[in-house]
Amino acid sequence: MTKPYGKHLAYPFQISPDGRAAQVSTLEEHVKDELLQLLLTDIGERVFLPEFGGGVRQLVFEPLGEATLGMAKARLTQAITTYLDHRITLEDLSVKAEASTLEVEIKYRIADSDDSRVLRFQRTGE
Repeated sequence: MTKPYGKHLAYPFQISPDGRAAQVSTLEEHVKDELLQLLLTDIGERVFLPEFGGGVRQLVFEPLGEATLGMAKARLTQAITTYLDHRITLEDLSVKAEASTLEVEIKYRIADSDDSRVLRFQRTGE
């Protein structure tokens, strides 16, 4: 279901071969970029929107136990529901840890579609 979509900057920001800011061309790419941006932004990082973010990068340095994993899942679910509820329907979210590696898997559906997608994010604290 790849449809042409309006002009939105690619995340992370980059320059395209023509020397202009790179843009995404589909709604699916744009939604994935928004989800990654939410996950990777630390809470408090944005001055004018201090509550924005999933804080995944900070979780790598927390003691990896059931409490941390439960807190991470709750934090991410709340962030996605608060900031991307109009874009996606969250179908499943899992947070796993092994040694110093944190893995987040998000199954979501783009709003007003039957298009389910999975985003996996893995971060190592080494």
